[in-house]
Amino acid sequence: MKPILLPLIGIATVLLSPSRTTGQITVGDTLTTQTGAPDTLTAGVIEWDKAKPRETKYGETRDLLTGATRDLSWLDIHAHTLYSGRSFTTAPNEAADNLLIVRDGSITVTLGATHKVLGPGGIGLFAAGEKPAFLNTSTANASCYLLSFRAKGKVDRNRAKQLGGPILLDWPELVMKKTDKGESRQIFSRPVAWLHKIDMHATTLDPGQISHPQHIHRNEEIILMRSGHVRMHIADGYRKAAGGDLVFLPSGVPHDLENGDTGRCEYFALQWEP
Repeated sequence: MKPILLPLIGIATVLLSPSRTTGQITVGDTLTTQTGAPDTLTAGVIEWDKAKPRETKYGETRDLLTGATRDLSWLDIHAHTLYSGRSFTTAPNEAADNLLIVRDGSITVTLGATHKVLGPGGIGLFAAGEKPAFLNTSTANASCYLLSFRAKGKVDRNRAKQLGGPILLDWPELVMKKTDKGESRQIFSRPVAWLHKIDMHATTLDPGQISHPQHIHRNEEIILMRSGHVRMHIADGYRKAAGGDLVFLPSGVPHDLENGDTGRCEYFALQWEP
């Protein structure tokens, strides 16, 4: 069947600027978005291997997805590779909420007096206005995804503060429940500054299993493959996805995820309500 392509139009731009700390840069000091159609992103798979890295002051970055959706005026996803001893921070403004997912290596997250080391599968959720710093203290490279998003409504920083501020969870801290298809880990379901609710869980599928029968839902969804090889059934087409790849599913698009027969797969699933 004809594959579903993912055009990247309505691109937002993130400019990197040096901070006062040697070897550290700030991500997201300047944000611009192209106005026009309310939706600029369509369903598809963004493959890690096809995302060309470009050099930065802290290592490398890959531009994965940028644009607008039905519910988000701005969605921006980058993958950052930090060389040993290098760091970056997010901008301390109201531009966006941020979600960090560690792909490999170890990253020390600092926010105020809080310091936490996150390994592969570690999660950090930060409301707009918070300025976490991410530092690679190991001798090997460390990679992470940084998802930034803002809704089409108004920002409300008090929503996140009332529930205790940012979330920092390492993979071993996620509570695992056995299912008839593998494993499930509920990570969070709560508001942030720009969203009334953001929900994230991780799923492990045994060989030959399907996530769900093909279905649709009102919420938009992002699936981030942690490991394994799967086949995404999106509308009337199929696309392969593997560890490191990202899948974007707009509102109302039929989909399911089919694991192969050679081993388990793991993935994060993210949905939100504006």
